[in-house]
Amino acid sequence: MVSLRQAAIYGMVFTSATLIGYDSGYLNGVLGSPDFIRRYGVTDREDGTMYLAPRTKSLFTSLLVIGTLIGSMLAMFKSDRIGRKGSFFLAAILYAIGASLQTAAPPPGVFILGRIFTGLALGLISIVSPSYLVESSTGTSRGRLVALYSQPLTGGNVIACGISLGTKHLAGANSWRITIAFQLILVLAVFLGALFAPESPVLLLQRTNPSAARHSLSILRNLPASSAAIDQALQEIQTSISERDSLGHPHLAEIFHGTDLRRTLLGTAMGFMTIATGITFWFGYGTTFFKAAGVQNAYLVSLILALVNAIFTGRSVDACLLWGGGIMGITQIVVAVIHTVSPDTAADHNSLIVCTVVFIAAYAATWGTVGWVTMTEPYSTRLRIHQTTITMVVYWLSTWAVGFVTPYIVDATAADLGVYISYVWFGMVVLSLAWAYVFVPELSGLSTPEIDLLFEDQVPAWKSVAWKRSLGSISIDGQELQKPVTEGSVSRGSIEKGKVDV
Repeated sequence: MVSLRQAAIYGMVFTSATLIGYDSGYLNGVLGSPDFIRRYGVTDREDGTMYLAPRTKSLFTSLLVIGTLIGSMLAMFKSDRIGRKGSFFLAAILYAIGASLQTAAPPPGVFILGRIFTGLALGLISIVSPSYLVESSTGTSRGRLVALYSQPLTGGNVIACGISLGTKHLAGANSWRITIAFQLILVLAVFLGALFAPESPVLLLQRTNPSAARHSLSILRNLPASSAAIDQALQEIQTSISERDSLGHPHLAEIFHGTDLRRTLLGTAMGFMTIATGITFWFGYGTTFFKAAGVQNAYLVSLILALVNAIFTGRSVDACLLWGGGIMGITQIVVAVIHTVSPDTAADHNSLIVCTVVFIAAYAATWGTVGWVTMTEPYSTRLRIHQTTITMVVYWLSTWAVGFVTPYIVDATAADLGVYISYVWFGMVVLSLAWAYVFVPELSGLSTPEIDLLFEDQVPAWKSVAWKRSLGSISIDGQELQKPVTEGSVSRGSIEKGKVDV
């Protein structure tokens, strides 16, 4: 049974993930608020209407990434020093400052500063939160908890779109301030959860503090500190640390050598490709884009997209990038062609809504799910934190690039591409599909040693499915063990299926 303290701890981790998802959706609705446009917009010289200039939307959206990059690097180099617990406290404080600055409706420069503070917190959270989840869970619960972690990521976006829809008719600044200020409630939950959370037992053992590590595990596992299960868990962690330390302290340069180079390039390229498909555009600018395209109830459409994203995320552990990408590409070319043939018609608007919903569903079930796995799963145990950090840096830079450039491409006051941007997303999806076929190997169902072996054998991505089948399996006393992959290799013949103890 889960104790109240355990519930608070895991609530802190999942609320941190909710903050990441909330951030991807709340500014979408805020930018569409008439009061927000009145405060930060400019006047059209021809008809006297107010609008947000592309430069304003670009800066408000994209400069968050300055903070996320600094926060990610801070997590890599300083999280061991200040601890996972300290990192959560720091992230909560930084996020609260950022949300407060934005809620206060200050001059544009201060609003941007608030976004940067928020980014600092998100950078910390995106590295520390999943690491703490893995380090504090058991072998049997780890996979389930990591799988659940993706749900609050999408759920946060749903909450943001729902609040934006509910507040859009409020008078004055409440139509957007409430959406921003709601983050303070989530931040408070993270801060309070950190009060109850013990330090990571892995980090405590690294600091040669076994008594504190034992106490931490006792809280996290809800077991007596003197139990045999705690003794075994401590021994497993200590063995893992000893094996890693025997190779010396890992250095950042190692991720660019040997088989780790391919792993690093795979994860970082996936970080770029997941954004290049256009997903950030639909969640970052969807509301204002749909309004400009003449779609009624733009806020409701954005909420529907967020719900579809949440529902379809993680629906299949065997999701195929190629099938999903194919559907995504078809939806974008259909939207672009119909708009070209019949612009500003009911068919044009309806196809935009329907195809975008299908696009989001296909993305969530395939690229959204497999993408995050590919950005974390291929890495070696020794260099995982370094490779994950570099991957997240690329991911956030890609997010910044799309967020910065899009307003200048789409807005009527700039390049005025409008719905024709679907041609761009179609081209990027095709590029992503070609890359996935050539470079993304099949990793689902493989244990960590098997993943290591796949990269050591330099198996091409398009041959990885056949290679996976060649592993085969035999059953001994009800336990499934791997057959030798090739003759004359002891290590290959002794690879375990999953984590079976022999």
